[in-house]
Amino acid sequence: MDGELTVHGPHTIDDTHSIQEVRMLDAHTNRTFRHSAAAPRLVLVLALVVFALGSVMAQGNVVRFALAVEPGSLDLYADTTTASLDVNQAIYETLVRFDHDMNVVPWLATSWEQVDATTYRFDLREGVSFHSGNPFDAQAVKAHVDRVNDPAQPGLPRAFLNHIEEVVVLDEFLVEFRLNREFGPTLAYLALPHTGIMDAVEAEAIGDAFGVRPSGTGPFRMDSWSRGSALNLVANADYWGGAPAVDGLQFRIIPEPGPRTLALQSGEIHVTNQVSIQDIPSLQANPNVDVEVAPEPRYIRWLVNLNDPVLGDINVRRALTMAIDYGLVVDAILGEFGSLLEGFVIPDSIGYLAVPYTYDPEGAADLLEESGWERNAAGLFERDGQVLRIPMMTGNKMPRELELFEAIQGQFRDFGIDMTIDLIEGAQIYPNIARFSDMKGTDQVPDFGLLTMDGGMRTGEAENGLQSAFLCQGNRNASHYCNPEYDRLLAVAVSGAPDEERVEAYHAAQRILAEEIPAINIWQPSWAIATNVALDGYRLHPAGVWHYEAISLR
Repeated sequence: MDGELTVHGPHTIDDTHSIQEVRMLDAHTNRTFRHSAAAPRLVLVLALVVFALGSVMAQGNVVRFALAVEPGSLDLYADTTTASLDVNQAIYETLVRFDHDMNVVPWLATSWEQVDATTYRFDLREGVSFHSGNPFDAQAVKAHVDRVNDPAQPGLPRAFLNHIEEVVVLDEFLVEFRLNREFGPTLAYLALPHTGIMDAVEAEAIGDAFGVRPSGTGPFRMDSWSRGSALNLVANADYWGGAPAVDGLQFRIIPEPGPRTLALQSGEIHVTNQVSIQDIPSLQANPNVDVEVAPEPRYIRWLVNLNDPVLGDINVRRALTMAIDYGLVVDAILGEFGSLLEGFVIPDSIGYLAVPYTYDPEGAADLLEESGWERNAAGLFERDGQVLRIPMMTGNKMPRELELFEAIQGQFRDFGIDMTIDLIEGAQIYPNIARFSDMKGTDQVPDFGLLTMDGGMRTGEAENGLQSAFLCQGNRNASHYCNPEYDRLLAVAVSGAPDEERVEAYHAAQRILAEEIPAINIWQPSWAIATNVALDGYRLHPAGVWHYEAISLR
């Protein structure tokens, strides 16, 4: 998951829906057929149709992508994972947008005005329709936000829209967002692909089927989906920006990195934005492939369990940051595909502050000895007959994550700390973070020591990495950290205060974290895209935004 979301909507796309329900784009009938146990012939017909559509999409003026992970749903309400966003950015569009320099520019909204500290007014683009034929207007924007922010049944994008108290229709193409608090990053959040405008009228009409029959305003619309194989989009001939230069997009599901690389080198696919680190040298050597590598807007850190009797000691936490040469380990394992994270958010974020660790194993030993730990005959620190053992939980979600942590484990062992690695399924990391966070204020306590957390920072604001894990009531506060002064500073940082005041508040908040260490920062990964030289217009973006309307084939 792209790291940001914890609210869950009620809609799920079961296997029967997602595999067998296909909208037949027949100009005469436009009927939808559903699989049922009583209709085996229909299943066969659908399978043949999907195969035929896939065969057609594999040819001609169609851009072919490779996805490592298949979306669960194309309804952003129910799925905002990276896999979903990679496809959905061709289907849905946002009111405003990030350009390649991270400037917020008009898109479905042609202009906007901040009326006061908590009110934004948007002029909407006229002459735009959803793929269903429903009109895009102020009522449609209101219906979309109301659907996502429904307190009884919230959708996943509510994590990015929960500062919106009310959407008011002022005119057919004039809409006002009234906030429940001052929120400086409002426009940045509206530029995220997670907040793309969905056709709420169509979603209400077809229910869960919206996950396989989405309706947006984007340059491409849904054609067919063969689960586990390929997802096909066709060009939206009525697109407000003009018909795309290609006839369609095909997203092929290729989970393993080796076959993805071979498919790209052979020309079977045109692009993948999920490039394996070990395959990059061979791709760079291929004259028919272009490779672009850049820092990913993502942090990887360890959350520290402050309820743990050992890690609750600030001397132990500080010793952990001083005992390891993190930069050496990161460089050795990741090379150009990752860099040491020297702050609680990524560099170039608004409000970033470098608070690097000092490699000082002797100082670390002094701190442990101050807390009563002494090295035993085996070289491990021990107190009252107990070895200093730190359990670390990870999901091995990122490239070379486990290899990196095993190298740190070895350095810890050489220093005198026994760090154990509890490897769990990657998909369970965020449910565990949420579960541990929910224990705050109860008689339950988390049972981890260190817990790997990665988070995307697409907005360009430090807030994106500082709120959920560290606010007293943060919904990812698995550490159970709470400092009212920190909360106060974050409130200033995300307010409508002048930028210099916001940045200083961000800095002051990060100095508190550096002093109290509720988390240990590890690294910022790099990401890469590899494209066939025949493809134009698909570029690596600082926020992971894909401008599909711009792509073409030579």
